[in-house]
Amino acid sequence: MMILLAILLAADRPVIDLSGGRIQAYPLALARPLGAQETAAVQSVLQADFDRSGIFKLLDPASFLAPASEGLTQIDYSKWMAIGAQGLVKMSCEAAAEVKCDLRLYDVPRAQELLHGSYSAPRAGVRQIAHRFGDDVVKFFTQEPGVFQTRMAYVRESESGKQIVVADSDGFGPQALTGASINLLPSWAPDGKTIAFTSFRDGAGAHLYTVDVTSKQVRPLVTTGDFATGASYAPDGLRFLFSSSLEDNTDVYLSQNDGSGRRRLTDSRGIDISGAWSPDAKRIAFISDRAGTPQIYTMAADGSDVRRLTFQGNYNQEPTWSPKGDLIAFSGRDEHRIFDLYTVNVESGKVTRLTQNQGTNEKPSWSPNGRYIVFSSTRGGKRQLWMTAFDGSNQRQITSEHVGASDPAWGPLPAK
Repeated sequence: MMILLAILLAADRPVIDLSGGRIQAYPLALARPLGAQETAAVQSVLQADFDRSGIFKLLDPASFLAPASEGLTQIDYSKWMAIGAQGLVKMSCEAAAEVKCDLRLYDVPRAQELLHGSYSAPRAGVRQIAHRFGDDVVKFFTQEPGVFQTRMAYVRESESGKQIVVADSDGFGPQALTGASINLLPSWAPDGKTIAFTSFRDGAGAHLYTVDVTSKQVRPLVTTGDFATGASYAPDGLRFLFSSSLEDNTDVYLSQNDGSGRRRLTDSRGIDISGAWSPDAKRIAFISDRAGTPQIYTMAADGSDVRRLTFQGNYNQEPTWSPKGDLIAFSGRDEHRIFDLYTVNVESGKVTRLTQNQGTNEKPSWSPNGRYIVFSSTRGGKRQLWMTAFDGSNQRQITSEHVGASDPAWGPLPAK
């Protein structure tokens, strides 16, 4: 539970401008935590959230000049100004049957309180207190939703197979939703309650199933044809795309969310796969080799008005449309036959490279606010999940699975 007590809405309040190119990180100090020992755990998670966001410059606690006895509201702003802090976060928690925390954000140059929230959670959920306050701070500064409370779905690789797993957006607390047969390509339904995935569990090839995130109950979705793979839900959750050879070729199909009413959208002599919706559901990105090599194309939601989007590279795959609608992220094979991440501007066709000389990088998936991309990378020796800002900056490792992690899918924002 969270109660937001006060927000200062002064005309000259500090704002972090996300509209341009590289972000000027906001200098922020996290003061020594006060109260119960759980406060230190909240601060540790909050520090990692802010650091991973790329929009804050966290100041070194070794430089702090304010005395350790400084309280939650009695602040010597001059000492925080002296170390270059623009913002200051203070927190105190009490722990009984549940943990209750008081978190405050201050504007140091103006000597003003900007944000004050009271948050509570069971002892096992103290991390969520940090995530909730972190999202409130991001929303205050940027007017965009934060993503600290979101979850990731991905494939956990093991010696016995591959299973679908969900974890917090920072990789904490992974929970297996399926057994370890061969399960691939998780895709969230927009309500955050269901994940569609590709599995070989029926012994008759790759087909589509869903799993309930809470009950872990698995249901068949599309189990006909030689294969059916790569589900992608429409923004309204009522339809999904998938790739299959239900007829005489491999094409992109559209179906109702229960698997009924299937209709083929592509019909070329090449292979058409990996359909992905635009955020307004008016267009679909997909991969086709109809011109000789795999490239990104777009089409109207009914399969008409097909347009080729990429012309650079000879092997582009795995398109995923930004929630802002302006970019499509994808993986492409370079001249060294290594896959890296790129984005392509939907209007201009301009391609921007995000990774290079850091192993194999694949399977991009956008955060729901369009600011970050999660992907799989072999740069550390084992395939793990990493995240980056949409421009390729601030790349950070998310998972540390024993064998490896792949096929990430960033979940939706939590329901209000």
